[in-house]
Amino acid sequence: MDDNNFKKYLSGKRRIVIKIGSQVLLDKNGKPSAGAFKKICEFSFSLIKQKKEVILVSSGAIAAGKDLLKINSDTDSGFTMPQKQAFAACGQAVLMRNYNACFKKYGIKTAQILLTKEDISIRKRFTNARNTIFELLNREVVPVINENDTVSYEEIKFSDNDHLSALVLNLVCADLLIILSNVNGVYDKNPNVFKGAKRIQIIDDIKDYIKNFKETSKSRHGTGGMKSKLYAAFIASSAGVDTIIASGKDKKSLNSLISGNLTGTLIASSQDKINKKKHWLLFGMEKAGEIVVDDGAITAITACNKSLLASGVIKIKGDFKKGDGVFIVNGKGAVFSKGVSNLDSNDIKKIKGLSSGEIKAKFGKEGISALVVHKDKMVASI
Repeated sequence: MDDNNFKKYLSGKRRIVIKIGSQVLLDKNGKPSAGAFKKICEFSFSLIKQKKEVILVSSGAIAAGKDLLKINSDTDSGFTMPQKQAFAACGQAVLMRNYNACFKKYGIKTAQILLTKEDISIRKRFTNARNTIFELLNREVVPVINENDTVSYEEIKFSDNDHLSALVLNLVCADLLIILSNVNGVYDKNPNVFKGAKRIQIIDDIKDYIKNFKETSKSRHGTGGMKSKLYAAFIASSAGVDTIIASGKDKKSLNSLISGNLTGTLIASSQDKINKKKHWLLFGMEKAGEIVVDDGAITAITACNKSLLASGVIKIKGDFKKGDGVFIVNGKGAVFSKGVSNLDSNDIKKIKGLSSGEIKAKFGKEGISALVVHKDKMVASI
């Protein structure tokens, strides 16, 4: 893609999620940099002037909190979860103070949104979060999103903010993800080690590329390396959204991007994108249990696009309610589909292996439905 084509391409994007890595916001001593916030806000405002809506997903809270509390450490290792959560609580206020101050110069208001994985995985909470963000965008407010580290624990944490930013794409119906890091894109080898490393301008097949990618390093203050950014791009690609990985520390690179020049690496979206509801089922929904099915059910689901009926169920794993997320697995435990259960796990146990006629004879016409997972609430696992 040449610069003329990229400029036209960028002009067609209307709602953009920008993920800002910890290293982008910190100076060489690991302290929040006023200049770094200024660069990010200037970049965002330049997009807004082009009639685009901008949503920020910002890292850096834990590092900012440690700086505020005068704790000298290059990494998060050695700290307990309550300590990290306390650092995040302090640091989140620092982040918002800096964003508010910088955006205020452009007459733009900001809003803080803290999410846990449950806010994405539980459909009602997902919808509530989406409606709130849409209202903010309608009022020309820039949402600044981060994980709610203060209340998050192991089971409800995102793996990192790269992962969060990819899931936010579906939440806000965005059409472009820009991941700003301390490196200007994806390279064929580690540029910090090899002088001859070459930047890859475009990755057309992220699913194939990520299979052979080997992680070489992670940032001192962040939780994810390049592989996590590529996985975020893979999630985005599945939703039909392109990703740009670029340097957030290099002002020239940011200005070039705004001007319509492709800096960094563009990761193209998949031609076989899935709809937003099925994307949520695949990447956003949390598993509450598993349903083990027979070969006949596997064929009906995968080859014939049929719903899962009780007759094909062999076993239930876990306790879950109607409306909870379930993984559908074969006899060896391999996941081949994900969906929303139409029944409580206890009811499925009562009817597993039974035909519709047998269920009616046993429980009556107004008894338990034979439908376990509807085909419209199910998606093939990638």
